[in-house]
Amino acid sequence: MFLFHKQNPKTKLEGLDHALEILNERYKNKQITIDEFQKQCEKFGKLREKYQKENKKKDL
Repeated sequence: MFLFHKQNPKTKLEGLDHALEILNERYKNKQITIDEFQKQCEKFGKLREKYQKENKKKDL
């Protein structure tokens, strides 16, 4: 049996913000390369756009 958890897009955006803070810290501490940092930032940017669109749909 599969359980799907429906999350609020606003909560997802807050999670992305927190993940980005962690990513920045890891980059500042030289725990990840610039390439990995850029890949993750691009990924987070796409997810942010997706969640913002979901928020706009819910607001209508």
